[in-house]
Amino acid sequence: MFVDILKNVLWQVGIFIGAVYLVGFIISIINRVFYKMFNYSKLVVYGTGLFGTPIHELSHLLMCLLFMHKVEKVKFFQINDDDGVLGYVSHSWNRKNVWQQIGNYFIGVAPIAVGTLIIYLGMLIFLPATYAEMSAYFTDLATFNGNLADVNLLGYSFRLFAGMMKALFAEISIGWPWWVFMFVSLCIAIHMNLSGADIKGSLVAIPLMVIIILAVNLVIGLIPFGVYDVFLGVVSNLESFLISTLILALVLSAMCLVVGFIIKGSFLLIKKIFHIR
Repeated sequence: MFVDILKNVLWQVGIFIGAVYLVGFIISIINRVFYKMFNYSKLVVYGTGLFGTPIHELSHLLMCLLFMHKVEKVKFFQINDDDGVLGYVSHSWNRKNVWQQIGNYFIGVAPIAVGTLIIYLGMLIFLPATYAEMSAYFTDLATFNGNLADVNLLGYSFRLFAGMMKALFAEISIGWPWWVFMFVSLCIAIHMNLSGADIKGSLVAIPLMVIIILAVNLVIGLIPFGVYDVFLGVVSNLESFLISTLILALVLSAMCLVVGFIIKGSFLLIKKIFHIR
């Protein structure tokens, strides 16, 4: 029994913490490649940052308030040529307060979760048919109900990735709502990256979170009458929710990079055709 509980704990830590950091790391690489592709053009940086940065900082702010951190200063968007910082949220917390200490993790990774949820909200408003199809992918993993650890997660994630890409382009024919949604969503997605400060701040909470996950599993695992199986079912649904959210974040970030390559390639081709220097 203890071995099974330990396996579940490792799986939960891997999904709720490891997978989030992995996606944040990938999006950060995409972010750097995207802007480097355009030589960090102010037009591109500020153009995408005008929508993406306020959402990024708003997500930090919301988590600060939820976990009762003291918010000292907020900049949702700024043009700063000295250090290139487009926005920030300065906050402090009581290191003896468990709730506030755990909050550091959620504050640090908030841009991924909150940014994706805002995109889903925009999809519901602008592209309701796409939202309905995406929701099916969003809840699909939940059908495994407690057996998510037995799924070929990598292969299933690729299938979800492909399905979500198809769903996003299903309504391109409706015109401007699709284009508005995609532009704003891609701006938000490229700014879901986790900065060094975000990761550094969130790492403080990891040991405590692992201890809490282990303690909860041990305590509930000792309760008879199949309570632990019910608990694992609930956790599996949460894992499904998170995985779908992370995959959508990757889908949109990857699309942003592809769009960047297309624009850059087209610009270089035009320069070559018309001998522009």
